[in-house]
Amino acid sequence: KYPADWAPEKKIERFLTDEARRGVAAGTQNQAMNALMFFYKAVLKVQVGEIEGVRARRPEHVRKALSVGETRALLAAVEDVCGYPTRLVALLLYGAGLRVTEPLELRLKDVDVPGRRLFIRGAKGAKDRVVELPLVLVEKMSAQLLTARAVWKADVAAGLPVAMPGLLAKKSPRQALTGAWAWVFPSHAAIVHPRTGERVRWRMHEVNVQRAVRAAAAKAELAGRVTPHILRHCYATHAHESGAPVRNLQEAMGHSQIETTMRYLAPTANGVRSPLDAVAG
Repeated sequence: KYPADWAPEKKIERFLTDEARRGVAAGTQNQAMNALMFFYKAVLKVQVGEIEGVRARRPEHVRKALSVGETRALLAAVEDVCGYPTRLVALLLYGAGLRVTEPLELRLKDVDVPGRRLFIRGAKGAKDRVVELPLVLVEKMSAQLLTARAVWKADVAAGLPVAMPGLLAKKSPRQALTGAWAWVFPSHAAIVHPRTGERVRWRMHEVNVQRAVRAAAAKAELAGRVTPHILRHCYATHAHESGAPVRNLQEAMGHSQIETTMRYLAPTANGVRSPLDAVAG
């Protein structure tokens, strides 16, 4: 298929171009390129230069947010699942624009109720940020903190530590029994840590939130696939429609690029008026 005297770069470029024209997915093409690069460099010990073949592009889908009315219906239908405060978590997802795991990763030290602040640690991209705790959730969050502290006190009495991030448990083992590191949303039962083999207290699993939101969507008769992440989309769209600047939303949502934030906004939230309305008016 390729002339024998072609350089590796030319062969790879031709192959990638053929794949792109054939309509393969961008992920499939990238996987094929990575395999070829490994073969040439690790197996054949051949250095490959810059590749300039036609590359398949990842499709950019318009993110869909629920309307304010649909969001209100969804949140009203969310119930606690398996004895976990999944309703509170769902309200936090929408109220602060969080990813589903971000409220579940909160420790007691990360919640400042008087200051109405939540400290999101080590989120996507290993970034920290501070988000506002909605005023309407102050009472509910305060009650959850009392529950979390009660679980922590019982664990201390039993000598049961909480799971710690990274190697902190080995570096500072006593920290695992302090209140600062206790989970805001602890799991019901202890588990065996998959890495250390130690028996620890884990946090609530996100599958409980997913079940609660799916059940609420069915109860509210919302069409399409509704997941907890859609509440983050709704936060961005509705906040922007209410006047929140995109730059502020970028910071609140923890995005490195403003383009990422823009993709969370519904097309109707971009503020471009059709010229036809002006002409017809």
